[in-house]
Amino acid sequence: MKSVEDYRHMERRYVEQKLHVYSKMLIDFCLKNQAATLLLVNQQEKEEIAREDHHLLQNWSYYSLKAKISYKAAKAGIQVIVE
Repeated sequence: MKSVEDYRHMERRYVEQKLHVYSKMLIDFCLKNQAATLLLVNQQEKEEIAREDHHLLQNWSYYSLKAKISYKAAKAGIQVIVE
């Protein structure tokens, strides 16, 4: 049997992998459409809702997603503005 820690580790890896995939998809979309600037709007309200509802994306790190988007955008020459 797998321990609870094994499942937590699997979940963390799954979330990290999805964050990489989604950030890459966004940057690829920007490149395809020749976008020079990417505007990320404030997600504070959604983050608070996710914290309140324990079944809704509680383990998804919005900060990590923003960091991955910013890194990949900089590498692709896309300016990122965070509001």
